[in-house]
Amino acid sequence: MRGKGVVAAGAVLALVVIGGIGGLTVRAFAGVAHHSVVTNTVTRLCVYVDRRDGGASYGDISVIPKYNHKVCITGKRGPAGDTSVITWNKTVAVAATIYGAKRKVNGGLPPGAITLATVGPFTVRGYCVVVEGTEAVTDVVSGQDGSSFAWGDNYFSGDFNSGNDQQASNQASGSSQSPDFVNEYSSGDFSVSTGDQKTAFTGFANNGVFINGPEGPACSFTGQLVVEQ
Repeated sequence: MRGKGVVAAGAVLALVVIGGIGGLTVRAFAGVAHHSVVTNTVTRLCVYVDRRDGGASYGDISVIPKYNHKVCITGKRGPAGDTSVITWNKTVAVAATIYGAKRKVNGGLPPGAITLATVGPFTVRGYCVVVEGTEAVTDVVSGQDGSSFAWGDNYFSGDFNSGNDQQASNQASGSSQSPDFVNEYSSGDFSVSTGDQKTAFTGFANNGVFINGPEGPACSFTGQLVVEQ
């Protein structure tokens, strides 16, 4: 077991074991004194039970082996579906300076835009535009009527239709002298699904402006999608 924790020698502590994905958290307490043991990578956790002393500690669980009677708890992962992960790490050299930069030009990508990932009828796209400063943002574009989309407080339930372009990330805003880099912090992942749920994924995007220095590139986009199969 790899973990960390400090328990005074000879102390008998009651332990509360909390199961989670990929590990177990053990909280130890005795009276008003609290101690914690947090395991980072655990498939098996063993503790000791007082079966020797007849006093108030009898039956208590301890991390100290003096009681000899050992009980082992095995942590198991719950069932999960097959998944695939798509990642991206792309840049746009120069931000677009025209109004309405999300509009396609001659059937292609809008100026300052870059395709980050394509999953089924959906496209994850990065935009690099000049508004009050240079701005970088990641959107999802639908290619199928009846789809659903959610990010932060923005929800489309069954009406994320073809051609709908929705912001799916916090926007980075800065300049060559004032770089900016943001992740999703309180907004969380974005989620997308077709109406028949044959294509469904969650994603996480990071946007940067001049994070490589004043010479550019102007915008940087990193992130990932987890596609449920």
